Amino acid sequence: MFIDSEKRLKQLSDEAKKNTEDLEEAKKNSRFTQVSPKGWERVRELLKDSQGIS
Repeated sequence: MFIDSEKRLKQLSDEAKKNTEDLEEAKKNSRFTQVSPKGWERVRELLKDSQGIS
């Protein structure tokens, strides 16, 4: 069960292109942290509680 070489080269090329695109996409927001809605709720609670301190 062999894949002919042209198909395999195309497959490898497509995989490399996809990996490159995925890497570029990951770099776009590298300096940001994603926060879930539950996380934002917790942040808001903490801000309300600590407003008297600051």
